[in-house]
Amino acid sequence: MNRLSLTQRILLVILAVQAALFAALAAASLEGARRDIATETRLAVDTARALVLATVGTMHGAVPPDRIMQLLPERLVVPRHVTLGTVDILDGVVRRAPAPAAAHRSAPGWFALLVAPDLLETRLPVVIQGRPRGYVFIATDPAEEIALAWRNLSAFLGLAALASVVQGLLILLATRQALRPVMAIASRLADLRRGDLAARVGPVAQRDLTPIAAGVDDLAQALQQAQADRARLQRRVVTRGDEERKAVARDLHDEMGPCLFGLRVEADALRQAATTPAIEAHAQAIAQIAEEIARVNRALLGDLRPMAIGQLPLATVLGDYVADLGRRFPDLDIDLDLAPGMPEPDEATALTLFRILQEGTTNALRHAGAERVIVRLWTDPAHWRMVLSDDGRGMAPGSREGTGLTGMRERITLLGGDLTLSSGAGGTTISASLPLPQAE
Repeated sequence: MNRLSLTQRILLVILAVQAALFAALAAASLEGARRDIATETRLAVDTARALVLATVGTMHGAVPPDRIMQLLPERLVVPRHVTLGTVDILDGVVRRAPAPAAAHRSAPGWFALLVAPDLLETRLPVVIQGRPRGYVFIATDPAEEIALAWRNLSAFLGLAALASVVQGLLILLATRQALRPVMAIASRLADLRRGDLAARVGPVAQRDLTPIAAGVDDLAQALQQAQADRARLQRRVVTRGDEERKAVARDLHDEMGPCLFGLRVEADALRQAATTPAIEAHAQAIAQIAEEIARVNRALLGDLRPMAIGQLPLATVLGDYVADLGRRFPDLDIDLDLAPGMPEPDEATALTLFRILQEGTTNALRHAGAERVIVRLWTDPAHWRMVLSDDGRGMAPGSREGTGLTGMRERITLLGGDLTLSSGAGGTTISASLPLPQAE
């Protein structure tokens, strides 16, 4: 029962009630038909008795006494629902009175057993000139009345069944119409579950369901607002992290740069003023250490934040990076396809797009052994989209993503985007989507 829908339950209850009413109606109709048939047969016997007595009375004096018993069956009028016949005691011959042929369709045997009354037979003695000459028997024959009752009951119950079917269909249609807002509410809830928080039920025709529909719409509005707040907070987290890295990079550049420059000057001065080869060697070692510190500092600055981000257009930054890779790795063919007319992204998005390019090309060079990398960047009405594919050997089945891709995925997720990775024998493809920031 719990597996049935509400419409099916309502229809099942209605059908059960109608079946019970139909059974009660059939039982009452059968009882009424049984009483009517019994009454009709009793009246028919009384009528036949009166007709027999009248016929015998009219034949006295009009028909020779020895011919009365022979002619009586032909003179008798047989009413409905009975059979008449005579028995002559002189010759023992039974003569039946002719009855009109029945022009009705017989009823089923089971119906006849249910409604047929007890059969009755009445014998009326015929006395001629004071001497009994025989008798007239009157037997009930309810077959015609049973057939009529069957026809009437079949028509009545057939109409009742048709009315029940029509009523059930009308109730089913009315129930579905009434529950249509429930389907709309369920559909909107499914939309919300899929992440479409803009879905709304709107006004419904059923007043009883209005509070539910309004509650669903309020829930959708609250979820949409919560999602917007979460996206805004996530973007602030990323932006704040970028600002911190920018501040650290600025401090490294501003503080370490002058110190390293001074260290190189002092090392050169010490080398020039050296009086022994040992002192000159120590000065040279100090200069090499300063150069290594400068190299590490430049690497740290590049990892923390490319200095050109936020200072130059994104297309220029990406183009310069690809050109630099082309100079350093002449065997790698990088095809950068930037859609014309793109808007300039905010710094968080620009840095993320740059990191995707940087991580993808680094993996293609270090791990995939690729010879060609294709990069496409464009925008649709709501997203930045970047696809980076290479022709390398791809990732081994079951291998895990590196920390670079994992960190990139986390950053993109915080910005409200998504990153998909597909890899096979033909190479690796990275597809990233980032939302275009909406005006607050």
